Amino acid sequence: MKVLIVEDNKIALMGIKKVLSEYPNIEITTAENGLVALEFLALNPSELPHLILLDLNMPIMNGIEFLQEIKRNESLRTLPVIIHTTSFNSSELKKCEDLGICGYFVKELDMVKYKSNIKLIADYWTESKRP
Repeated sequence: MKVLIVEDNKIALMGIKKVLSEYPNIEITTAENGLVALEFLALNPSELPHLILLDLNMPIMNGIEFLQEIKRNESLRTLPVIIHTTSFNSSELKKCEDLGICGYFVKELDMVKYKSNIKLIADYWTESKRP
């Protein structure tokens, strides 16, 4: 399973990658903001991810702007996206839901809960049946 992690925080990225390294069937690609992620998707149309784990608060192109762009693109609009962000904001959640996200997780400060959330996402997506 291919996962694209769009995350600008190097420490958060290290934590996510460490948890996902326990899943040998997960192939990780990373992008430090939405623009880099869009460029990756455009350059690799035959290598689209099965899941995008998306931070919202990033420089250059934030997560909501990225979501808006992929939902405008016929070949990208069905990619499943899960938000993984530092804070809960109900208006951001509403925008993301309107754009068709598959889930919204707040990054936990407690490492046990943080890892548990990443494992929950990984377990669900590695076990779910999809084309």
